[in-house]
Amino acid sequence: MSKPARVLVTPALPYANGAIHLGHLVEHIQVNTYVRALRMAGDDVLYVCGADSHGAPIEIAAKKQQVAPEVYVEQVRAQQEATFARFHVAFDGGYGSTHTPENERHAGRFYAALKAAGHVVTKEVEQLQDPTDGRFLADRFVKGTCPRCGAADQYGDACENCNTTYRPTDLVKPYSVITGATPVLGKSTHYMLTLGAYGERLQSYLGDATVLHPSLRNFLDKWFADGLKDWDISRDGPYFGFKIPGEDNKYFYVWLDAPIGYVSLSERALATRGDASSSWESWWRDPSVRVEHFIGKDILYFHTLFWPAMLMATGDTLPRAIHVHGMLTVDGVKMSKSRGTFLNADDFAAVCEPQALRYYFAAKMSAEPQDIDLSFVDFTNRVNADLVNNVVNLVSRTVPMLHRSFDSKPVTMPDDLTGLVTEAQDLAPRVLAHYRALDTAAVIREVTALGSKANKLLQDTAPWDLLRTDAPRAHAVLTTALFVGKTCLALLKPVLPDVAAKLAGILGVAPFTFENAADPLVVGRAINPYERLFERLDLKALQGLIKPVDAPAPTTNAVTSAAPKADKSDAKKAEAKKKVEPLPPPAEITFDDFAKVDLRAAKIMQANAVEGSDKLIHVKADVGALGVREIFTGLRPHVQPEQLQGRIVVVCANLAPRKMAKFGTSHGMILAAGEPPCPLFVDAAKPGDRVS
Repeated sequence: MSKPARVLVTPALPYANGAIHLGHLVEHIQVNTYVRALRMAGDDVLYVCGADSHGAPIEIAAKKQQVAPEVYVEQVRAQQEATFARFHVAFDGGYGSTHTPENERHAGRFYAALKAAGHVVTKEVEQLQDPTDGRFLADRFVKGTCPRCGAADQYGDACENCNTTYRPTDLVKPYSVITGATPVLGKSTHYMLTLGAYGERLQSYLGDATVLHPSLRNFLDKWFADGLKDWDISRDGPYFGFKIPGEDNKYFYVWLDAPIGYVSLSERALATRGDASSSWESWWRDPSVRVEHFIGKDILYFHTLFWPAMLMATGDTLPRAIHVHGMLTVDGVKMSKSRGTFLNADDFAAVCEPQALRYYFAAKMSAEPQDIDLSFVDFTNRVNADLVNNVVNLVSRTVPMLHRSFDSKPVTMPDDLTGLVTEAQDLAPRVLAHYRALDTAAVIREVTALGSKANKLLQDTAPWDLLRTDAPRAHAVLTTALFVGKTCLALLKPVLPDVAAKLAGILGVAPFTFENAADPLVVGRAINPYERLFERLDLKALQGLIKPVDAPAPTTNAVTSAAPKADKSDAKKAEAKKKVEPLPPPAEITFDDFAKVDLRAAKIMQANAVEGSDKLIHVKADVGALGVREIFTGLRPHVQPEQLQGRIVVVCANLAPRKMAKFGTSHGMILAAGEPPCPLFVDAAKPGDRVS
């Protein structure tokens, strides 16, 4: 048996200045799913994270709350840890912090190595100063217009619009975030890392396509073409952080000690493990260890340039992969507090099973650094249709029937269903490969497709009716369907850890691994009663989370504020305007008009999601004598391709072909009804039958 791989995995460290929101969870659910999959495969994984606990924003937030910064960050850290736990995210050694003695020691070690290499220099710099209190303004306390692209309200270190990095003094029309005053220039001596000294080594390192997704190459090329600028690694006090050795009022910039937290958190986690043979060096100095970072696009510069340069100075292990994910949008737009879509994770968990979000994000994510969208309609439909009504259904229907009719004991699966059984057994290695490639969308597709086949077996066989005429056959079908359901949920264990644990308890088996996921049920051994595995989602409850922030009321003068009757009347008028007028009835058509429409039954031979579209499904439909038609339908937010496979639908067969700009020509339309729309199925009809 091969030796387990050793993998050190880190998500980015959330900043200790607020609660965890759904944007954070995109990354943390992806990473946690990956770690669980590696461990399920037998790999030795060290998985660490903690709150990024330094910087001027924290120092000022603590001051506003009249508590010490140490107290403030601990309160936030504890809150963030509790939120992660609700979403089944937990780390080795617990959820830590960068404000620890270990991290201060490692920060000193990195600084000494950089200095010994001659790559730390001092430089008198002009920096912006708030004229009201003389405070030097940290990057995040200055905003202005980007000097490169002209985007307004950009922070003093990097533009979120064009990803350019710069110094605060480069901003056009800067202003103090604290007071709104126009900053003045002041001078101070700062410590600079000569990043350009690592340019060639960084280019060589990042030239390895396995380190960073090729689609991000243009960012790197631009940065190297512009020339790597010296990096200011110091900040003037007041500042919450570690003092630079030998200085009284100068501190390490938070972005120096934050990534060093990956090392100090590893050290603390290993101590918690109690493994005396494992030191931080055994993970950060062993070239056989795979170090893998997961980050958002917004911190790419720091993790691909600054952090690797620091590791080169100390001789610590460079990341073998830097996985970059996109940002989260809600209903197609950027998360916004004013629209009410900047969703707090705890609020979300209060109305929705957290594993449902794990499932949905998994269904959307791959190794591509693309933004993902949370549509509550799509979210509800996918979870209810693909998970609850499909995969979970295989367990919830079969276990109670086995208990009622067959003494709760499985039997041998029949020879004529060997194909389905073999397909389930062959799925495990493919699913593991998808997990390793971070393609959880492929995992969900393959698992739900297999579940659909087993559900079709149940529907076609109807063991609940077959009990009266052929009980042994009903028993065998129930056992096979339960086996497939068990295999599906076992393979989804990294995504749905609590569901998988409950199922293992129902079946009385060991925790699922990729080796035992497709093991047959033990013939003749009783299984436990069914325990509810998953609840259906309530769309209205989810939509209730969207609470737009009202625009501030205009300032009233003495006359208007003294006229309550007029105010009340205006309020009623405004409320009346909000009421939606009913739609007018459709215009009448004649029988001759209707007779022109040719509606036919069509059998879906093939259905695939269209790459590059969240809505389209490409369908090949058998329309009998009219032949096979290719149709593009926009029903993907409401029904998945595998749910259409083999079904008979109603199509408008004489609709003129329509060329889709990027995808091909659609020759027909699939009819649907309801809210959300569902295809009109006519499974009793034959392909080509007229619908009238």
